[in-house]
Amino acid sequence: MQTELEKTINADGGGNEVKLHGKIKLGVDKSGSFTVGKLCVKGIITVTRPGVVIDGSDAEIEVDINDCTTSDWSLFFIHPAARNVRFRNLSVKVRINNPVHSARIFAVIYNTSYGLSIEGCRIEAISDKQLNMAGVYNNGNLDTHLDTRADNAVIANNTLKIECMPDIFDKECAVYGIYNYLANSISVQNNFIYAVNKGDGGRQKAAGVYTNGRFGRFTGNNIKANCTHNKGFEIEHAHAFGFINDGLYSLIECNNIVGEWAGMSVGLENSGEYALIEGNKILATHTMRGRSIRNYASKCAIRGNVITSTSRNARLIELAASDCVISGNVMEVLMAQSECRSGCGIYAAGENCARNIISENMIRYVADCGIFADKSAGEIINNSIVSYGETVAQAGTDNKYLLDKLDERHIRSRTETGVLT
Repeated sequence: MQTELEKTINADGGGNEVKLHGKIKLGVDKSGSFTVGKLCVKGIITVTRPGVVIDGSDAEIEVDINDCTTSDWSLFFIHPAARNVRFRNLSVKVRINNPVHSARIFAVIYNTSYGLSIEGCRIEAISDKQLNMAGVYNNGNLDTHLDTRADNAVIANNTLKIECMPDIFDKECAVYGIYNYLANSISVQNNFIYAVNKGDGGRQKAAGVYTNGRFGRFTGNNIKANCTHNKGFEIEHAHAFGFINDGLYSLIECNNIVGEWAGMSVGLENSGEYALIEGNKILATHTMRGRSIRNYASKCAIRGNVITSTSRNARLIELAASDCVISGNVMEVLMAQSECRSGCGIYAAGENCARNIISENMIRYVADCGIFADKSAGEIINNSIVSYGETVAQAGTDNKYLLDKLDERHIRSRTETGVLT
């Protein structure tokens, strides 16, 4: 069946639009290996025809994979020659039943070509063994501010649900809704993205979106990373990252971003300079160690966001960078004070913090300190701290008690009765 479908998609003549019909069930064989640089990716269906529109409005695709441990695999592999391919209204469900755990990668759509468009699709994939997974893997393969082969991808109005649910955890394992590798100028809009990884520590993680390409635009998405520990009592679980940005000049606006149910939950982790992070709702929840925003990149602006956490050791913003503006954010710890071991609104301590502007933020109900920063961190003015009687509005590393209280090395798991273990 996959051979016939592949021929239909790539056939010349009859116009550029291919409409799929009915329920399409696919299995995996051992054919279809493509070398891309030093990477070998096997595509169940390989798209080689430029400009083709694949419309699944009247179809459902179900895929059962019994073994994808011998190589990196994808359901749809977009060849570098297939520029401006468009997927529209696909409904895809992939079930992976590998015989063993694997360090390989499976992506539902693996793109290596310019101008890919994925619109209005519903994509689901689940594995019962450890496996690196991605809903969409967009591989630019070249670290440059000029063109890459996978530039200008548009991913809009889709539902992506990617889950890895093993019972044994003996390998590093990462699950991504969208993984953008060095491709520039991508646009990700109005998607629901849900990545799940059931794991037992930091070697396993789930991330809704990862990007290290330049000039990316991420607007209006509902993004959630989940690691299945719904009580949030133990640090010995996988780490959840709603969004990881390592790319330069990223615009991250008007999204709902959540890291939840994990040993460590991070809403947004940013290491890309010149990022604009504005108008988002960002949450780190159900965890002992919650970081709503972690920013390691200089020359960024974090403005006008709603930033919350239900962590028992919350840091709403953790800043380890210089020349940043953090202003106009509404920030609150939603966990009851009696449940918190520690809590801080903005943590900006360390030698890398300098020349920042931290102003006009509303910080509510943090257990220990509103803003923990030395004078060398920059200008800190007109912030409002509304918390508890014992909460210190602002302090620095000369306050040895708070320095020790907020030290992450003291974070421990706890039992349901509240006893630290």
